[in-house]
Formats: sequence, C-alpha cells, structure tokens
Amino acid sequence: MKQSLSEKEKKILDTFIEVFPTLSEGEKDRLLWAAEGMLMQSKLKKNNKC
Repeated sequence: MKQSLSEKEKKILDTFIEVFPTLSEGEKDRLLWAAEGMLMQSKLKKNNKC
C-alpha cells in the first residue's frame, strides 16, 4: 500500500534534505537516534492498541 505525503510531511523531508549536508556526524547520529526512538514509540503504541 503506497501512501502519498501530506504537504507538511513534504516540507519536513525537504527541510531535512536541505540541512543534512551541513550536519556534523554527531548531529546526524542524534537525528537518527531521535527518528529511531519515534519509530519505536509508534510501533509500541500500535501494538498496545491491537
């Protein structure tokens, strides 16, 4: 199932695309950790609702 992105989601991705080349490796690591944490929380919430 393919979902289209909302305008807000597109803006978020465009912003990351623009800033990503300017980030240090440490900043990239923190961004990845934050995204992985959000994904984990999302999966836990989904599993708890089932």
